[in-house]
Amino acid sequence: MLMPQSVKERVGKLREEIAEISEANRLYLQGGKKMIGASDQERRLQRLQEIMDELMSLTDWKKT
Repeated sequence: MLMPQSVKERVGKLREEIAEISEANRLYLQGGKKMIGASDQERRLQRLQEIMDELMSLTDWKKT
């Protein structure tokens, strides 16, 4: 049986993913925003929104 990840572990993994997305965005912008990478850029932005939503849900329990 798999153990659920602790909040600290999950946040750590999300931080790593954010760093990877940030680097990909930097390379995308450095490359002159070529249309070839436009759909990848959209996916990265969507994933960042999903990460923000997940982080919000992880901290919602503190509000109660």
